[in-house]
Amino acid sequence: MAATGAMPVAAASPATPMMWAALLLAVATTLAWLLRRPGAQARWPRTGFGIALLMFATALAVQLAVDLDSGHSSLRMNLLGRFSGLRTVSLGTMITCYLAALAASAWGAWTLLRRH
Repeated sequence: MAATGAMPVAAASPATPMMWAALLLAVATTLAWLLRRPGAQARWPRTGFGIALLMFATALAVQLAVDLDSGHSSLRMNLLGRFSGLRTVSLGTMITCYLAALAASAWGAWTLLRRH
């Protein structure tokens, strides 16, 4: 990497800044919640975590589009970790994992952001 000057794939992804923003928003909401300890009726913790999950779902959708466009995933998922001889999972399995994570985060965001 240093000899060619090329950046790692994850750093060049357009989803990386959105992932960092979602993480920072979740951390900031957690710290504010720990410092203030709001009542059960406070809506701002739900809103903060809901927006963080929505940003995460958007970043997943962008990363999925990038991976589909390139024909391979930038994530290195191995089946069963170290015990499988480092066989990389197929693109179909990766898409299934992306869609499952996207559905879970979108459902969580919807649950936190909907009005009661």
